[in-house]
Amino acid sequence: MFRVTSTLPIAALVLLVTLTGCTPGTGLIPESDSDVAARELDEVATPDWTVDASLVGKPVAADGVVLAYTKASSGSLQVEAWDATTGEQLWADTAVTGAATPGVMVTATIITDDEDKHYAAYLRPGDDKDWQDLVLADLATGTPVALTDNRVWASSRPSSCADGDDICFTGWKQSAYDAGKLNYRFTTAGGDISPDTDVVLPDTARMLGNRVYSTNTRPPEGTEVLGSSADGQLLWERAYTDVFGEGTSSDAGWAWDDVDSDEVLLGAGYVDTSAARESAEFTHDATLRSVVALDPKSGETVWSLDGADFCDQDVREDDRADGQRTLCLYKSGTTTYTQTGDGTDYDAVSTDFDVDLIGVDRATGEVDWTLPLGGEEFEGDSDDATFASFSANRVMLVEGEPAIVNLTTGEHTEPSEDAVYACSTARDPLLAAYPGTGESMPFSAGNDYAGCDASGELTDTFSTGSVRMVGVDAGDGRAVVASAGALLGFATSD
Repeated sequence: MFRVTSTLPIAALVLLVTLTGCTPGTGLIPESDSDVAARELDEVATPDWTVDASLVGKPVAADGVVLAYTKASSGSLQVEAWDATTGEQLWADTAVTGAATPGVMVTATIITDDEDKHYAAYLRPGDDKDWQDLVLADLATGTPVALTDNRVWASSRPSSCADGDDICFTGWKQSAYDAGKLNYRFTTAGGDISPDTDVVLPDTARMLGNRVYSTNTRPPEGTEVLGSSADGQLLWERAYTDVFGEGTSSDAGWAWDDVDSDEVLLGAGYVDTSAARESAEFTHDATLRSVVALDPKSGETVWSLDGADFCDQDVREDDRADGQRTLCLYKSGTTTYTQTGDGTDYDAVSTDFDVDLIGVDRATGEVDWTLPLGGEEFEGDSDDATFASFSANRVMLVEGEPAIVNLTTGEHTEPSEDAVYACSTARDPLLAAYPGTGESMPFSAGNDYAGCDASGELTDTFSTGSVRMVGVDAGDGRAVVASAGALLGFATSD
């Protein structure tokens, strides 16, 4: 399954070609972004260093330091930091998932303060009753910042607050348990962990995105509600099904634009299949999803598109086009889920897909461009490798043939037969104790990445282009790639 032009001296002419990225012998026609990406898929890239590690989630990097969660040989969760240039381990600590939704990928978080200093924010084991200790540590040394009353029960892991200032999480403080579940805030200077005066939540709510929450009430006892908060107030609330349609729930997953915008809030919703999962086999219609744009102040629907989903969610924010999102419009497609022999999971087979890639104006929902993809990109077994990219340039099957597609423009280029692409394979879930239950639950652990050919067959090598697609920028011309059983460090030209 594939998802995923003059009269210049010769010296000056050579310089012009170098600086403008033109292709020699083509009349000085500038290469498009997808042309460059296609050429770089032919250039072999070799890692400078390799660190054996069972990674969990995506690595992140800042100031020459790479941070990631890893799974120890005992199965416990750790957080580790490495030097991006040498791969040398800088520090490590024991970590826990907290009480976050298991379907939300466990991935490391770096916080940057106003002075451009960097910190790791994570949870450590607290006491024998499953409470957690909130930790903010210097990224380079692992030295903790002193936090007052940092024993918490976190239903969301610490991350940057909605306004971009400070660090926030949702949950309870052990020292203020009677205050109930709140959104809390603290600074990189340490000290007190205080209730957030910006985003406030109802008692039965969980955060879905920037300022957006849903309540835990479900039929028949109640109705799930979608809402938003700012400036210490609940701005609006609507029934979840009123926003996304009959049968939808955040229990089926969610995706929200992280942009704190005065224009629109963008989100994706899905029909809930949890009841069907009581059967040994069931099918799901891929068109039962939608993307909506809501007025951030009133929650009213500005525009909506049935059958649509984000197709640029993994693209680095700096690579996205201003004022535009790239969506996949599912016109048909069915996935059949069959329970595995041990009854703990489902195998999935997807068939009869027909999908368009579209560029949409965020504010109006107007479709700026359309690229018909067909179905082969989305069909096959759940165990198959998928083409992958965090950049605007992504390898996709266009009517069954691999192409380098620029997700911001829809432009696409045919790669050479020798191209080495980037593919992802899903990791096994992280089995970790869920606080308060005494049971282990499968937490989403993300994907491993490897070079692959046009058929999706994994290779032992990477190309420069594939490293750019799935590498994490570590600064100073460095990139790191999360591969199966190892973290790889590469030197890049920029």
